[in-house]
Amino acid sequence: MGAHRGPLLAVFAALTLGACATSPYRESVDAWTRKSSAYDQFDVTTLVTATLGVEPFRKAYADEYARLFALTPEQKVSLQETLGEEDRRALVVIVAFYTAQTAWNDLNPARGIWEVRLESPRGDTAQPYSVTRIDKRNPTWKALFPYLEAHDTLYELRFERNLPDGRPLARSGEDLELVIAGAPARTRLRWTIP
Repeated sequence: MGAHRGPLLAVFAALTLGACATSPYRESVDAWTRKSSAYDQFDVTTLVTATLGVEPFRKAYADEYARLFALTPEQKVSLQETLGEEDRRALVVIVAFYTAQTAWNDLNPARGIWEVRLESPRGDTAQPYSVTRIDKRNPTWKALFPYLEAHDTLYELRFERNLPDGRPLARSGEDLELVIAGAPARTRLRWTIP
């Protein structure tokens, strides 16, 4: 029995490490997610965690969604096509937003609490044409965005990919920043477009 313990422990360790390894989807979430926080003295005013829905993330998202819902190959292809069509028009950012005061937690521009925009290195900007508060009680969102915390509000922000003159807001290799600014706090999150 003692002679076999070493190989058995090695197999068990390999299986355990394999189970703890991150999935391709989780790696994609980590790669395309940025975090920022703002403080007033020592008190947190805002915590922002945001994922930019670029093509590599969108592909991983479709794979994970298909896995979670056991989609048929045909359903998965349909999902990928729908996401691809959306991607050609919009830059989508998923934002988990925490504010010290509950009343501040509203990214809808009509409320006037926050200026929300995407900004290119050339100074071009785009405001969201759609701000959707997502029902985080649905367990799907915690599975897809594991950074979502109990006190966060989850938003989907959609921005036009192209400027009114037809130029892209940001080109491949350029940085793109999400700006959320207002009287309570200011934050910037940056990604490099693939």
